[in-house]
Amino acid sequence: MHKFIAQVNYNFMHFSLSSVSLKTLLTSFIVLCFSFNDIQAQDSDNTIDSIIVNAPKAIPLTAIIQNIQKTNDDLKLIERKLEANKAVHKVDSLYPTYATYIDKQQEQTEKVLASNPNRQKIENLYTKWNGNRIYLTGIEDDVNNFVSRNTRLLETIELHHKTWDLTLENAKNEEAPKEILNRISDLIKDIEAIDKAIIEENNTALKLESKINFKVELINEIMEEILTLKNSETYDLFHLRHSPIWKISFSQTESSSNSSALEAASDSFKELVSFIKNNKSSFYLYFTLILFLSGIIYFLKRGFEKYEFVANDPNLHISKDVILKHPIASYIFLSLLIGNIFFTGTPKLFESILILGLIIVSSYVVRPQIKTQFKNIYYVITFFYIIDLLKTYLWFHSGVYRVYLLFEAILIGAAVYLLLKKLYATKDAKINPLSKFLIQLSPSIYILVFVAIMSNFLGYTNLTDITLKICTHIGVITVIFYSLLLILEGISTSVIHRHFSSKAEIDFNRKLALELKLMKILRVVVLIFWFLFFLNMIEVYRPLKDYLTDILSEPYKLGTISITIGSILSFIIILISSYLLTTLISFMIDDGDGEGVLKSLRLPKGIPAAVSLVIRYFIVAFGFVFALSSLGMDLSKFNLLAGAMGIGIGFGLQTLISNFVSGLILVFERPVLQGDTIEVDNLLGRVHKIGVRSSKIRTFDGAEVIVPNYNLMSNNLINWTLSDNIKRIDIFIGATYDADPNQVLEILAKTGASHPNTLKTPPPRGLFLEFGDNSLNFVLQCWVHYELSLTTKSEISVAVYNAFKEAGIEIPFPQRDIHIKSMPNNNTIENKTS
Repeated sequence: MHKFIAQVNYNFMHFSLSSVSLKTLLTSFIVLCFSFNDIQAQDSDNTIDSIIVNAPKAIPLTAIIQNIQKTNDDLKLIERKLEANKAVHKVDSLYPTYATYIDKQQEQTEKVLASNPNRQKIENLYTKWNGNRIYLTGIEDDVNNFVSRNTRLLETIELHHKTWDLTLENAKNEEAPKEILNRISDLIKDIEAIDKAIIEENNTALKLESKINFKVELINEIMEEILTLKNSETYDLFHLRHSPIWKISFSQTESSSNSSALEAASDSFKELVSFIKNNKSSFYLYFTLILFLSGIIYFLKRGFEKYEFVANDPNLHISKDVILKHPIASYIFLSLLIGNIFFTGTPKLFESILILGLIIVSSYVVRPQIKTQFKNIYYVITFFYIIDLLKTYLWFHSGVYRVYLLFEAILIGAAVYLLLKKLYATKDAKINPLSKFLIQLSPSIYILVFVAIMSNFLGYTNLTDITLKICTHIGVITVIFYSLLLILEGISTSVIHRHFSSKAEIDFNRKLALELKLMKILRVVVLIFWFLFFLNMIEVYRPLKDYLTDILSEPYKLGTISITIGSILSFIIILISSYLLTTLISFMIDDGDGEGVLKSLRLPKGIPAAVSLVIRYFIVAFGFVFALSSLGMDLSKFNLLAGAMGIGIGFGLQTLISNFVSGLILVFERPVLQGDTIEVDNLLGRVHKIGVRSSKIRTFDGAEVIVPNYNLMSNNLINWTLSDNIKRIDIFIGATYDADPNQVLEILAKTGASHPNTLKTPPPRGLFLEFGDNSLNFVLQCWVHYELSLTTKSEISVAVYNAFKEAGIEIPFPQRDIHIKSMPNNNTIENKTS
């Protein structure tokens, strides 16, 4: 991994601005994040524990025949592995041809460097040799992997050899039959033959690896020579490289270049063909990736077609139109972009073709957002990109080259003025952001054109090259990144829209907030990458990166631990990335209602939440381990600490651990699911979230109660909606003794069945309960959905009352009869009062 990062880092440092290589942008960001780890770690930290191999033992006589068959099967498998991998032999046979090609390229490079080439040709040479190095380094890695695999096979063969040597000796001691001894001897000969074949294969591969490594070192020396020349005073921006333009003699010839325009074009084409032939397998994989991409784009487009898109923000409608109305252009753009990132060490012509394709395709994405009178900007950008690109492939006499630069600068100034003349007079507040950017950029373009013309006249052609490159490429990278931003916004909007629209109930406020938030994040990220490209264009990125590398890789001692600022940043970035990834998985899989991306699998309720939980825990665990590794810590030193923490956890954190384990049981056993209505400890409400330590229950009066998971597992819990959300409601009612019970039961059943919320199966039914003190007591039983139980019970109760009133059935109220046995006479009362 470090070798790969170093490779892409080197690519970006010396990246050719004329190609606007998009793959370098992405890899450079990875380098800035992860290449600052402490590289001064002790050797003991990098050692790998040796593989513990079982000691060979003699096989008992009773098991010899069976083990002979097993060993023969192993030997056949090893032979198939040796026969299957012919790549090393093919490379070995083709290496002399490629070595001759490298030598020829070295001679041509020396001639080019002696011909005083411009900056773009220096960058072109560096890119070409970097491609050769990447190609050879890849072959070297393949050969090394072949040797490593054979070494593992040799360990297996050696174990078999020792085992059967011991077995043969043991069989002789036990006077085994001659047939058995012969079988063992033949098997040992087969083992020795395969062992010899593997050693020969390894020797061939090691010789080839040595020869390849020699060429890689040669390429590194050539690249260092090119880089030294590029950083020399000759190519300094303010170096007077040529005489003033009025002193140039156009009759001079430069035979040292020894290359015509036709030969240069032919060499570029041959290099492209050779690259395609040598990377057939990579192209197959690339076509597989873009085929998968076509399915994704179609899936996103179908989301907008299937579900109605409602939004007031105009930016969201633009994002929708990119995917809905221009899916083919979006697909081709992303395919070309992936190709630019996927292929490393590509020829300059291949990169240029991809960039031109990106410019052309981006017009179909961006032009619909630009007013009609300004849509010619794409033709201008493409034309000047090609004009500037020709300097990379064609050789000019120095005088012709100066005139070419002058002509290019004048054309750029005139084109920008004619193109933006209408924009200057535009007062439309709804003008496209790209057009606004061009208006604000135009004064800078005029200044750069003026600097290019004056520096060309005076002979400062290095300054002329860089200023014209900025003029011609600032529009290219802006258009490409603006197109990329629109497509990414379209993809994010489509994913969120489909995710929410597929649900039974849509939270439009949450959906809109998430769409706008993600759109802002994408704009910031794309702007950062655009800025990195701009820094590289003006050749500030490399010195700035070197400066930051020196600071971030400076080691600091904290006790016995050596850390760097870069390793701390890597630690933070890994943790943040893990958190963001777990948040994304939670959003896509466990969205709280079982309607995530796993909905099509029709899994039982709660399974998506369990899958999401397991994946997120693994990501967090591995992310934490990787984060600690980025700090250069030896994780084996935490064994003692982990044991001590285990004791502390066992005694001091019993409640926390019990709640954690209870949470896992709740997730996997699923007695309670998110969205269920439960009743526990006189608490009635709906489960809002099942967390690691506790769960949130939202009561029906609006309160949110935090309940430890252990309480849900240990107490008596009533789950009203575990298997289904059907609940029976009982409506008790009485009638006078004058009422006909048959008529009452008929009215109750009819009233219950007529309500739209009651289920037909089982049907509502009325039951006679008892002869009460004051009434005949009845009950009406109906089955309804739990969410509608309170409303339905109220409405049916009112309907029963109306039906009784209409039928003349009286609902009695409690009555008490008082019987007086005797009354005191009036005389007694009067005497007492007197």
